[in-house]
Amino acid sequence: MAEPKWKRFEKLVHQIHTQFGKDTVTLDEKLMGFESKVLRQIDVVVRGHINQYQILIVVECKDEARPVDVSTMDGFVSVVRDVKANKGVMISTSGFTPAAIELARVHGITTKTYLDTENIDWKTEVTIPVLLSYTRIESINTRFSSVPFHPMVLPTNVHSSLIEAFSEDGAPLGPVVVLLGKRWNHDTTLHVPGEHAFVLAEDVLLQSAQGRHHAKINVVLQVREHHYLGPLPIKIVGFRDEQEGSISAQKMETDFIDPTHIMSGELPGWKEVPNDEETRIECYLRFGVSQCLPETVEELHAQQVPNPANT
Repeated sequence: MAEPKWKRFEKLVHQIHTQFGKDTVTLDEKLMGFESKVLRQIDVVVRGHINQYQILIVVECKDEARPVDVSTMDGFVSVVRDVKANKGVMISTSGFTPAAIELARVHGITTKTYLDTENIDWKTEVTIPVLLSYTRIESINTRFSSVPFHPMVLPTNVHSSLIEAFSEDGAPLGPVVVLLGKRWNHDTTLHVPGEHAFVLAEDVLLQSAQGRHHAKINVVLQVREHHYLGPLPIKIVGFRDEQEGSISAQKMETDFIDPTHIMSGELPGWKEVPNDEETRIECYLRFGVSQCLPETVEELHAQQVPNPANT
């Protein structure tokens, strides 16, 4: 005869607790009630020591279709008091009603919901709130100026960001946007939101119909940070504390984050939040990514998108 599902759940909870520490963990133990004078059945018992004092923790497992209600919690409160446990923990596969959580809080009972994204018997879809901060260049202002003793001629048949640049010895440096990419991608000081003005090239040769001419290139960037809040799926076997909101597990694996789809609004549940609200957002994880500019001509051609530069 197959073992009941609720019994397998108790064994699973026992196994997880044995993996969390060096405490003594027993399954299906009977403890004598100090008030009732009868043996009380406890699903999982944890015994440990803090300093020279022994600690007794009793764990109740509830594998039911509905959330644990206040009457069930009241019965467990009575058991915890009767066996004089230092701590009571109730673990449910279906959560708890608000009244049950409040009663547990008053009596110091920990309420945890079992999370398992892998086991077909208790499979749950779990997401955590994640904040994605994306730093990008809002606008680029490129300024060309002549170098002393050298006249400057700019081409008019190509966008300023695509003007080809060369070193003084004639070696190709790539288009202006490639020069900017090499600076932007590796200088994190430019990723701070605000305005950044700097010299991109002190003296380079720019290609025009009349030949190559010396020029100095100055750039002004307007940089802004955008924030997106949304649910990120995770793989986990563990518990969610319904009072603290924390998650405990031996390991947790997040799904992939796709900034492009998030920012385009293609992923359900994600939304952009104003900058002034970003510091007040509660989330488990925060990821920061920055716009990436091409550093080679090959990367520029592969992108095949218009450059946002403004002359």
